[in-house]
This record gives sequence, C-alpha cells and structure tokens, in this order.
Amino acid sequence: MHRPLSLVRRLLPLFIALAFPVGWLATAHAQAPSESQVKGAYLYNFTKFITWPASAFVDDQEPFQLCVLGQDPLGESLAALARKSVGARPITIRHADNPQNTAGCHLLFIALSEQERIPAILEATRGKPILTVGDPPEFARQGGMIHFTRINDTLRFAINQETSLKAGLKIHATLLQ
Repeated sequence: MHRPLSLVRRLLPLFIALAFPVGWLATAHAQAPSESQVKGAYLYNFTKFITWPASAFVDDQEPFQLCVLGQDPLGESLAALARKSVGARPITIRHADNPQNTAGCHLLFIALSEQERIPAILEATRGKPILTVGDPPEFARQGGMIHFTRINDTLRFAINQETSLKAGLKIHATLLQ
C-alpha cells in the first residue's frame, strides 16, 4: 500500500514549479513556500498523474470539481487552483459541509478537522471516482487514497493504490514510484 517516498523528495520541486508560475516564485523573494502552498501544488499535480474514468464526468464540458471537507487549511492556494484547469476542464472549488454532499466531486480534500468523521466520509465516497486526499493520521490505512504526512519537517504523501483502483482511478507509475 505505501511506496517508498524517495521519488517524492525528488519530485517536490517539480510539483511546485508546475503548480505556481515562475513570476510567483520570483516575487516570493526566495522564501520557502508555505505548507498550504505545497499542498495546493501537490493537489494540482496529482491531477496530472491520475486518470479518472469517463463516467466520472457528465459530459466533455463539465468542470473538474475540487472539493474541500472541513476547516479549510489551504486558503489562498485554492484561489490559485481555481485559475487552473485539468486538461480542458476548468477547476471549480467547492466546500462540502458533510460527506453526503460530495456528489460531483472529482478530488476531495479532507481536512484534519474531519478526523472523527473519516469512516463516514470514506463510506460515502467508497467505489466512486473521487480522489480522496486527507490530512488525518492513518488516512490511507483507513481507506483514503492519498495521505499527507510530515516526516522530519517535510511534507510527504502516502498512496493507497488498492482503494483508488476500486474507485476506477488510475494512478500513473511516476506518482507511485
């Protein structure tokens, strides 16, 4: 279920560079990106390494819905993502107030504030083509697809490939290495 994260360490600069334009990095005055900016970069770049089944979308015009459940720790990073697209689909941001309100989401970020509701959230999304990404401890082991974690003050992620395959999502080998 969990893959070595050495590639993550090598890909992090690429993920950040792809998610945020060079002008943004130049204006940052060489400051390290915040944790919310790094998470935003990861979320956006996950969409480049994951394929959703055609059935996940009503039609070719449907936007890509990135949903947030819980107290939003991403802040301005979400505003930056709302100006991007996944392929030809513009990204729309939606805040869900409960697990049953996640229909239509393609990527669901689950905040740490939802730790107690993880079983209900994962039950509501089970088998649906919704990429579940979360902060709560043991998220991937509980059935979430991608879990953010901190190791030695570095943001990392773990992938539960089995759960994503059951939902019809294909994770490209580059992300799994």
